[in-house]
Amino acid sequence: MNPALVALAALTIGGAVLAVSTRDVRTATVGLLVVLLGSSLIADPWPPPVAILARVTAALLATRFLVIGLRGGVPTGGTRIGWPAEALVAAAAGVVGFGSHGLGAAGLGPAEAQGAGFAVVAVALTPLLTGRDVIRIGLGAFLLLVGAGLIRNGLAAPLSDGEHLVEGLLAIGLGGAVAVIATAARAAGRSDSDDPDGARRRRRPDAHRPTDAERVRKRTPRTGSRP
Repeated sequence: MNPALVALAALTIGGAVLAVSTRDVRTATVGLLVVLLGSSLIADPWPPPVAILARVTAALLATRFLVIGLRGGVPTGGTRIGWPAEALVAAAAGVVGFGSHGLGAAGLGPAEAQGAGFAVVAVALTPLLTGRDVIRIGLGAFLLLVGAGLIRNGLAAPLSDGEHLVEGLLAIGLGGAVAVIATAARAAGRSDSDDPDGARRRRRPDAHRPTDAERVRKRTPRTGSRP
């Protein structure tokens, strides 16, 4: 057991729990940034400096896109069971992942990476399955991507420079996609993050708005039968 990798895994899991449990978008983005940065270093041996620089740049760009697209402080749904419960779920999944290193075969990567991957995936399932706003579902997709990468690091040989670049580009693309979809949903009035209680707001139709005569006719009760 490598103490440095254990500390990085704990930091990554803590960032995932923070990202899914808070209702503040900026705090959730900080948690996601911690996850992206920490996950890139849970490897034995550590990636070369160029790969680390690429992953750090990708993490900063992805979270920057989220901050730009979610500007305005709109709250997200947050967790309904509380962060202690989320932390317990992550810890249990992490222990399972660490104890089952290799999944029946010889794991070529560190067991800490697989344990962190199991924990991050477990945390990601709740927002993906029960999320009602674009931001929360996007955070779940981010965590699922990171968790899958960590499990791969624990099972197989260390990533090549090209694989580090691909994972960085996936993070950047996902960050931009979530920001664009969230912005469009808010502009259309269809984002449930505008109403943290979950009440859906229906947008008035653009093609035909009721005229004054139609409103009066709708409010006026009928007093007789139609001839």
